Amino acid sequence: MKLKRTISIILSMALLLSLTACSDITPEAVVTEDIVIDEAPVKSAYPISFGTETFDSAPETVVSLSPALTEIMLELGLSDKLVAVSDYCENYNSLPTVGSPANPDIDAIIELAPELLITQSPIASTDEVRLDQADVRVLYLELPTSFSYLCEEYIELAMIFYGSIDSEEVALEALSGIDDTMLSAEDAGISVSFAIIYYALDESYVASSGADIASDMLSVFGSNALEDEESELVTVTYEELTELEVDVIFADEALEDDDISELEDVEIIYLDLGEFSKPTAQLSGLISECIGSLAKSE
Repeated sequence: MKLKRTISIILSMALLLSLTACSDITPEAVVTEDIVIDEAPVKSAYPISFGTETFDSAPETVVSLSPALTEIMLELGLSDKLVAVSDYCENYNSLPTVGSPANPDIDAIIELAPELLITQSPIASTDEVRLDQADVRVLYLELPTSFSYLCEEYIELAMIFYGSIDSEEVALEALSGIDDTMLSAEDAGISVSFAIIYYALDESYVASSGADIASDMLSVFGSNALEDEESELVTVTYEELTELEVDVIFADEALEDDDISELEDVEIIYLDLGEFSKPTAQLSGLISECIGSLAKSE
């Protein structure tokens, strides 16, 4: 049950760290005649602190520049907080769009005057200054490179909007599906050597080096044969692929008609690997696909 414990530990640590800035949980003494009784600590939902960020209350209006963060807001029951999203966010046709993550429309964002802007892409320093002057708070959350960090982002956003009291239940509910799927993958006892191939490049392929969330999550099935801590991606030729001693290649579905399908003694599992570029709990679908495919070949 290692994965279940991992989520519980992350949540417990986040709750503990967020309460370090709370000054209203100190026991107060109540004097009744000659008896002094210490009341139990009064637990307050706010303030919530993460590193240098402190929230004294839940933001009421939010602009999201990240498709993944927009989806997470939806899964946490916070869609009513969104006042605008990026051009790449789907299923939000009723909301105005404010440019792309790399090129946001700062004027439009300032005009909307949200309390909070959330993004997984760094904002240019000049734009940050303008947003700060307009009292638009910016929260930058890095693109997750591991399953544990993906869980942390759910937990952090839940705590920001629900406070320390109600956030645990909300976060665990949103993560329950992917948690169950990852546990099922772990319980399947599959152990293979694999490579992850994203796309073809001239006469070679771009593959995961093990430093991304795809490799981290798929490692529940074994180990990445191309793991290289010095780079995020590696380039391999077709000849090098034939020489790799791997059991499985997880290949992007766009490569179904490529020569990669002719590799012998290797199982090719085609996936929409683009889903890993905007990671949410919906990745449970990809992991389930892998469980089904690998279980058939066992």
